[in-house]
Amino acid sequence: MSDRLKRILFAVFFVLFSIGVALLIWFVFFRAAVTPPTGVGPGTVPTGSLPGAGPAEPGGTGTIPTGPGGLPSAGGVPLPGGVLAGAAPQTVLLRDSVTQQVSPSADKQGARYYDPADGRFYRITTDGISAALSDQTFPNVEHVEWGNASDQAILEFPDGTKLHYDFRTQTQTTLPKHWEEFDFAPDDRQMVAKSIALDPDSRYLIVTDPTGNNPRAVENLGQNDKKTFPVWTPSSQIVAYAEVGEANGFDRQSIILVGQNRENFRALQVEGRGFLPLWSPAGTKVLYSAWTSASEYRPDLWVSGGDPDNVNKDRIKLNIQTWADKCVWASESTIYCAVPDTLPTGAGLQRSLFATIPDTFYKIDLQSGAQTLLGKPEGATGAQNLMVTADERNLLFTDTVTGRFYDFKIP
Repeated sequence: MSDRLKRILFAVFFVLFSIGVALLIWFVFFRAAVTPPTGVGPGTVPTGSLPGAGPAEPGGTGTIPTGPGGLPSAGGVPLPGGVLAGAAPQTVLLRDSVTQQVSPSADKQGARYYDPADGRFYRITTDGISAALSDQTFPNVEHVEWGNASDQAILEFPDGTKLHYDFRTQTQTTLPKHWEEFDFAPDDRQMVAKSIALDPDSRYLIVTDPTGNNPRAVENLGQNDKKTFPVWTPSSQIVAYAEVGEANGFDRQSIILVGQNRENFRALQVEGRGFLPLWSPAGTKVLYSAWTSASEYRPDLWVSGGDPDNVNKDRIKLNIQTWADKCVWASESTIYCAVPDTLPTGAGLQRSLFATIPDTFYKIDLQSGAQTLLGKPEGATGAQNLMVTADERNLLFTDTVTGRFYDFKIP
């Protein structure tokens, strides 16, 4: 290396060294200290977090909209499992064992159920307190049709035996085995059923006292007994419906509404197949589910006028896919529903295959059109047998997989 090149390199090194020493002296002795904002210290901001927005400028106010399309107001921050921060659990397990044949209690403050483990019937409150309705045991009950206004029920057994049992008087009456598909009147003084004889010409829709006294024929069923469904609506004008109306293409059908006195009611026009209805508390409206090819055979929810005076009026599609029997009316304008998180194509055709799909609860206001997401029940899978208390604070339901009984606190 030549002497000239050595001198150049030494000069460059001396300049860089001098600059470095100058910067070090400034950094140590002259740089102003930076004070962090009050309450924030080193290491308190997690990786990936956003910087704070700082204090608001004075002079401006504003509100978050809470109507349709706005953000819902909540009492806390939702945590995994449907629990609100700083609040009690939103889902409470009331019974850890199999709970069958569940129905709202007559006062709408709890529920009634059958315990297959001991063959007894119980009433349970939202506090989880159970009390036996009777000391009588009924092993292997297959189905129960509960009274609406009182603690009485029709019990059905695997051998075809049917009993009327009145838990108030602890008395029972045997009903004919060829009577099927019972439904009580709103005041429980009568019930509707099907009398299925071997001869199709002797098959009738009947109305009778709950103990089987004073039966009378309402309609001859003939070969349509499998297409007729006893349902005593709250208005008492309709006691059954039948899927025997004229077909209007593959995706539309007419549902015949049957009265007690052979009335000629207008048919309910239904967009779809798989009709499953749920009448409102006063019977003025009917919520129903049906599937179509347009929905890829998934059940859509609809609401329509439900009594003979306004049938088919104000019919609307709710844009919610679930079955009507996974819903419950709280009033003439409010519905609560368990909605599956996903429904594959064809779910309406093979419902039993999708019982394990988790549900989320929604509240539907028919007056405003608002659909409010309430949350997902913690610890449960699918929800069935939905019941709402009279004060609309509790949604009671059973797990479709385990049969456990839960209370979901409505936020």
